[in-house]
Amino acid sequence: MLRSSFFSTLRQASFRGVQFEVDDADESGGRRLARHEYPLRDLPFAEDLGRKAGEWRIRAFIVQGRSYDYVQARDALRKALTAYGPATLIHPWLGELTVAVDRFSLRETTSKGGYCEFDIDFVEAGQRENPGARADTAQAVAASAGNCRRALRQSFAALYAPLAQELETCLSALNDGMAWAMEYLQLPEALISDALDFAGGLIGAPAGLFDVLSGIFGGLLGSLSAAEALALGFDLGLLAGGAGQVDDSGYYHYGPAGALSSRKRDVLDRLLTGNTVTTIPPATALKRHLAQVLVMEDAAASARLDFVTADDALACRKTVLDGLEAVAPVAADPVFAALSGLRLDVARDLTTRGGELPRVRRAELPATMPALVAAWRLHGDAARAKEIVARNRIRHPGRVPGGTALEVLSE
Repeated sequence: MLRSSFFSTLRQASFRGVQFEVDDADESGGRRLARHEYPLRDLPFAEDLGRKAGEWRIRAFIVQGRSYDYVQARDALRKALTAYGPATLIHPWLGELTVAVDRFSLRETTSKGGYCEFDIDFVEAGQRENPGARADTAQAVAASAGNCRRALRQSFAALYAPLAQELETCLSALNDGMAWAMEYLQLPEALISDALDFAGGLIGAPAGLFDVLSGIFGGLLGSLSAAEALALGFDLGLLAGGAGQVDDSGYYHYGPAGALSSRKRDVLDRLLTGNTVTTIPPATALKRHLAQVLVMEDAAASARLDFVTADDALACRKTVLDGLEAVAPVAADPVFAALSGLRLDVARDLTTRGGELPRVRRAELPATMPALVAAWRLHGDAARAKEIVARNRIRHPGRVPGGTALEVLSE
């Protein structure tokens, strides 16, 4: 029974469409190993460098009296074996293989007139893959953010130099500015209460105060790693009494990382324009630099966000670029140049990454139906039912409402 099944599946052997006869095949393969044997050590190490290319040795023969002309078939096979490039080998039981000819030999004698043998060595052709180069746009954003921090630090040190009698006003400006900054981020002020006390203790030290402000918002938004924040003189554990999370890469996260929410531009204007009470230059410099630190760390954090749709990435891009444009008019020249570079890198990063993601489109079902049916109707794939339910916040997957505009992702 098995013998009959084996022979019933055999195919006519051919190479480049030229037919021949064959009754055997030798195959070899394995792994490419680099063997390391060390002095004074009995245990060697075999380093696996990947799979070996497959090799096949077959004996093909042409026999006079078959359905083909002997001389034409012999010459056609010889020509096929010397042709350029890989081709398809069809073997009776090995199936279809994409191979190249390493070498072959032809044997033909007068004692066996009308019969010749080809001993052929085939090797796996594989696929040519050139190394691909791709710009790391997110890393470019991180590098530009670092340039901005250095430029902002120098600018802050030059402009923020309060006298002893001005420290109380600067402390008030710091408290007001931090409250507005948290309102801009749409986060509770309690999150940075301990960190604000720490910053207030440095109100008379420009360099230390700036480093702490960068550490607070860089850590809060996840644009600084724990090590980087500590290098700036700020301990992320101060945020919410250590309630945040540091991931495996050492980056700080408070809650799930998602697309940046829309920011309140009017709050940013309050930081930039000041008020009638705060008129001394150091307090004004403090608030303006706080606004610049805020939007700069917001921009740096965008490089670490993962987006589901192109719409999310583009919305984040608008939020970040609006903030950078708002603070640019009050920035010193070196800071303005650094912010311009950061703006360009953020636009390139979010445009590039967003261009690889699906877009959101509106769709409407003719009637209420289960999510599985809706997914098949909208996408031709029932496995996307959970995506439809989650994105549209549908209460029960058995009843996706009809006649209502639904958000679905493009293919």
